[in-house]
Amino acid sequence: MPDENGTKEPPEIYRRAQDGTPVRGDLADGEPLPGMAVTRELREVLLRERDREAPEPPADGPGRADLRIEPLGPGPADACPPEAFRPAEEEAPGIADAVDRCLDGAGAEGAFVRLLMKRLPERGHAFWLIGGAVRDLVDVGPEAEPNDLDFAGTLPPLELLQEIEDRYVDAGLGDYRPQMSMLSLVVHLSRPGQGGPRILEYKALAVTDFLFSAYGGSLTDDIASRDLTVNSLYYDHGRQLLVDPTGEGIAHLRARPRVLASHNTERPAGRSAGVLLRFLKFAVRYPDADLTRLRSWAAELPADLPDRLGEDDWRALRYSWRNHVPDGDRQRALEIAGLLGPAAVALVDRLAGEVRA
Repeated sequence: MPDENGTKEPPEIYRRAQDGTPVRGDLADGEPLPGMAVTRELREVLLRERDREAPEPPADGPGRADLRIEPLGPGPADACPPEAFRPAEEEAPGIADAVDRCLDGAGAEGAFVRLLMKRLPERGHAFWLIGGAVRDLVDVGPEAEPNDLDFAGTLPPLELLQEIEDRYVDAGLGDYRPQMSMLSLVVHLSRPGQGGPRILEYKALAVTDFLFSAYGGSLTDDIASRDLTVNSLYYDHGRQLLVDPTGEGIAHLRARPRVLASHNTERPAGRSAGVLLRFLKFAVRYPDADLTRLRSWAAELPADLPDRLGEDDWRALRYSWRNHVPDGDRQRALEIAGLLGPAAVALVDRLAGEVRA
């Protein structure tokens, strides 16, 4: 449907924000900007080519005010073909009403999520619902009743964290906890209590060619940070658009047997290990799925992958193992790991061994 500009062309609908937010491809003091990151001191830094092999963002890296930025980089949708953008109601009838019911039924939590869905586009930033909620609404239909609300967008993570901190108390969520994971740069708001459920998660469009989490990318960059093509569908509730940047997500979801495939190219070992566990989760969920593409992806991983992981990685992986692979599914997960190759076997053997111990 036409947006306020009276056009259906995605590059015009999703123009880059005019608030000075840098993106990959801008010039920073005359050099191409490859991305941005957040230091341990919670400071945004602009990355440079020499940072690609660094283990973490440079603590002394320049901020936006330190360099002259020429906004020559693309908008978030510029590299996507027109067919990647589809009317949401044609692909998933009832998706808008289902999301509205989810938000309306969640009281103050849903009202706060709706506020963010309104505020970020008002600031000129894109804000898409992504992940399991979109996958299930496309696959099952409006009766899927989404629970986990994961978002992606163009607003940098520290700015989204500030947006939440400025508003969540007035929204009646004063006992909730806004936080950001330093490992993944995922911003989330959690219900009260230790380990309380998250009412939303948000990750800025990623770039994946660093050894740490970085952002400032486009939709075609971001799909390389996702686990599966079927989880790489982006839903714009305001514009009623469904975006399939891989060109395969909808087709793989509707194929019988379903096709499980990945475009993930993240370099950190912890992220590769996390993606492997996600593979196991969905291979167990869809027992007749075509795993050919996953096997090819996993075969490229080093067999000593577990030895490359730090304690923060293991902490996240243990949590994922408990949540993604319930006790009753673990034997099947071990069998699937054998199909995916030595890296998957080594990882699962260690996680399963810790549980047995």
